[in-house]
Amino acid sequence: MQLLTIHCPRFGMSLLMALGMMLVGAVSAQAGSATQPRGNSIGASIRDDVAKNWNIVPGMAGAKHVHVRVHLKLSRSGEIVGEPKVTAAGGPKATQQAMEAAAVRAVLRAAPFKNLPIDQYDDWKEVTLRFDASDPAN
Repeated sequence: MQLLTIHCPRFGMSLLMALGMMLVGAVSAQAGSATQPRGNSIGASIRDDVAKNWNIVPGMAGAKHVHVRVHLKLSRSGEIVGEPKVTAAGGPKATQQAMEAAAVRAVLRAAPFKNLPIDQYDDWKEVTLRFDASDPAN
């Protein structure tokens, strides 16, 4: 889920997260093989950690047409190995760049990823996150 989070002492973070999900879009994660149920639950755990750190300016031109992917390699301790690889497609170039930067910031803030099952390391050692403002279901 893509989230809009603005510090506002009058409203709880959960309300802001819900509003952000409705207004901005989605983040999805794929860990390991997409056909393995355990990989999907691991991806959901990583996605939830990243979504808590997703901040994007509302009203960016063409944001609903921008699709960002961030590919990560993780160590056994859940830390990011090397640099995340980010790609964007669709929408205006300036919006792509802003959303790429927001996606990478969210990933870096969420790391290291905790509570990942070490015995399933092969399922989550590489993760691809998809940030998609056009599909709130992802």
